[in-house]
Amino acid sequence: MVACLLALAPGRAAGDDLADFQRARNAYEAGDYGLAAERFRELLGRDPPPGRAVREECLQFLGASLLFQGHEDQASAVFDQLLVLEPDWELDPAIFPTPILDVFARVKNQMRERLAALQAAEQQLAELERQRRIEEDRRRREALREALEPRYLARVSDERHLVLAFMPLGVGQFQNGQEAKGWTFLGIEAGLAAANLWTFLSWDWYRREANEWRGTARGDQAAAFADGYKYASWAVLGSLAAVIVAGVIDALVFYEDPGTQWRSLSVEEVPEDQRLPVRDPAEFLPPPPAGPDEAPPAAVGFGWTFTLDL
Repeated sequence: MVACLLALAPGRAAGDDLADFQRARNAYEAGDYGLAAERFRELLGRDPPPGRAVREECLQFLGASLLFQGHEDQASAVFDQLLVLEPDWELDPAIFPTPILDVFARVKNQMRERLAALQAAEQQLAELERQRRIEEDRRRREALREALEPRYLARVSDERHLVLAFMPLGVGQFQNGQEAKGWTFLGIEAGLAAANLWTFLSWDWYRREANEWRGTARGDQAAAFADGYKYASWAVLGSLAAVIVAGVIDALVFYEDPGTQWRSLSVEEVPEDQRLPVRDPAEFLPPPPAGPDEAPPAAVGFGWTFTLDL
């Protein structure tokens, strides 16, 4: 048994733990159950604790030592700890007498529902882990399938011309994509142009009226109106010119040369003879995990891009 425990105990001070276990076992076999229980407790209370195999052996002998001392409740609690650590544990009839085996069997029967819950929880955790690995593998394959799909790009040109920035009526603003500003310049310039036309026609009409009735009161009044409309016409024309210049400057300030633009194409938009083959993710990944102990596949990433000129 000592050789078996030595093989199962983890590194650090396995030799010391086994030596102390053997001393406690010697006290147990010598019938000094109080000393044996003390030594087993000291060994179980170490930090870090001994390996699992040593703890299991200590617990079964500690429970037996306590029973020999008449501490059945304490022994039952120790057997309870042992069964929590290893639900399928069985005492060796060749080592322990029948009364101890009976107490252990009674404790195990009392714990049967608890043990069943623990085993069900372990199975549930194992199933959850298996489902997690399957879902992780599915996501990997979906991501790889998406990465393996060819991407098609089309080179397109945005038709913008610098000469349009010098046009009135908000043409430059509309070209720059500033529609609100374009409509503003269009409305102001159209209104000023209409006002200029109206004042010019009024000036021309009153000028001819003044020439026709020269030297009369009607002619003098027409001449005065003609002068007023002339100045108004020039003022409106100047305002129109200023707004046009402002619109041109604004269009030039916000003008951007688009250069080369790219547009993503769907597979349906690409001619069949220019489509690239779609690669299968199974070529790059191992089969899906069959159980919770199987390691998930490593992440792999691929991709390609194919361009078309439109």
